[in-house]
Formats: sequence, C-alpha cells, structure tokens
Amino acid sequence: MTMAVDFCDIEIPDYEGLYLPKIPTFLKDPGHILTSIRNLTLGPDAIILATYPRSGTHWMYEMTEMLLKGKAEYCRKSRETAYLEGLSDLDSMQFYNRIVSTHVPFQWLPRKHVDGCGKIILVIRNPKDTAVSLFKIFDSGGYIKNKSFQDFVHEDFLGPKAMHGGWFEYNKEFLKQAATRKNEMIVITFEKLKKDTKGELLRLAKFLGVKEDEQLIKDIVDKCSFNKLKDADKVVREDNLMAETMRELSLKENVVVYRKGEAGDWKNYFTVALNEEFDKAYTERMKEIDFYPEYE
Repeated sequence: MTMAVDFCDIEIPDYEGLYLPKIPTFLKDPGHILTSIRNLTLGPDAIILATYPRSGTHWMYEMTEMLLKGKAEYCRKSRETAYLEGLSDLDSMQFYNRIVSTHVPFQWLPRKHVDGCGKIILVIRNPKDTAVSLFKIFDSGGYIKNKSFQDFVHEDFLGPKAMHGGWFEYNKEFLKQAATRKNEMIVITFEKLKKDTKGELLRLAKFLGVKEDEQLIKDIVDKCSFNKLKDADKVVREDNLMAETMRELSLKENVVVYRKGEAGDWKNYFTVALNEEFDKAYTERMKEIDFYPEYE
C-alpha cells in the first residue's frame, strides 16, 4: 500500500462516532475490523489485554506470557502477532487460547468472551505520562510534523478526535465494567507495577489461576526490567510486524517502542498552565469514577 499523499494529511479514520488510529486495517475498512473483533470467538482460556496506547502494553504482554508458560523466557513472536485490530484477517485468532492484545474500547471487545466471563487484564497509566509517550512515539515514526507537545495535547489527546474516544472515555468505561466484574477483570496501574513489580505479578498470577512460584516471579521481574526487555526485543523476535506496518504506511520503520519506561516523565513536558488545564479536564471527565492516577 503506497500512500499518494502525505501521511499527516490523511483523514483520521472513524466509525460510529469513534475516531481511530491511522493503522492499515482502520484506513482500509474500520467497520469490518471492529465488527470482526466483536464477533471473534476466542478459546476458553484466552485472556484479553486491554490498554489505552502507551500504557505498558508490551511489558504486560511479555510478563503475562511468562506467567502462563511457567518460564521466564521471552516471546519469540512479537505482541503485534496477537494485536487484534492490527490483523487484517482474524482467522488465526479464532479459538486462540492465549493472551491477545487490543486498544479498542470495551464495546468492541469479543462479545462471546465478555458475555462468557472471559478474563480481561486492564492496564492504566496516568494520562500525563501517556500523553508524553504518545507524542514521542508519534514523533519518532513520522505521524506528526512540526507540532508542539502542547498542541498535541490540545488537539490529539484532549480534543474531540482523540483516538479510541480518548484516554478518559476509554478507561472510564473499563473501570465501570471492572467494578461489576470482580472475578473477570483485573486492573493494574503502570505506576504500581513499577513500584512493586513482584507484588503485582503475584496478584496477577492469582487472578490467572497460576500456581504461586516465588522463583518464577523473581526471574520474570529480572527478565522484564526495562533495559533487558528492550534489548530482547531487538534480538529474540522472529517477526518484524511493527516495521512492516510502518513501511506499509510509508513512515519511519524504527519507531521508538521502548523509550524510557518511567513514571513521572510528564514533569519535563507540562507547563504550569497546561498542567492546570489538564487537571481540570480530568476532574470534569472522570467525575463519575473513583479512580485517581499516581503522578510521581
């Protein structure tokens, strides 16, 4: 697929009032892929990893796979091989019985999995760090040009065309669902996972029904430290789907997936005025939800 126009000039794809990221599947036929995901029949032991983009998805995917395998071994296949909306054909995911990854809002999750009490992992990262991380990965890939961070926050994060309905609406709906699905959903925050990786992995193992194994948890914590996971991503993977997708969109192939993996980096980018504006937006948009992110 060769773009005839500059990528940044391409209209943002949307479906039923929901604005979506500019990935090949959504640019071609968003309704088809969203409906296919909703109608997907996963295996009885499948687990959905739901995250708003740049919330620690690759990190959690790798650790969950290690827990399920019972071995602290890196995945040879990238997380993109099980990224539902990134796949143009979901036949390979029919009755898939491992962890699948998605950024789509709750209403588009596979219905049979949701209605059948299938397990869902929700990872939430504080929105300020999420905004910084999104800006950086978009900038590194060539998604945006000549746009300041402040403009990005106003237009692409807080604005009406924020992807997947925006961080607030996306996580608000998942948190509402988690409140009534105690045995089916677990909510993990990026910040708590950074502070107490071992404790959160033990909690996740219990949720997944994985036998507690102190040595396994210790090994996973070590193998999934930021620098080791970043290095492994370069040498272990047997596929290169991220680069292939970027090539298809005529963008920079070496997009920065693993940047810093820190909590609190937002302080280096938010002005006092932008921070006050952002806090006001959080208060207004999340007023129905008793959830307060950690701002390091």
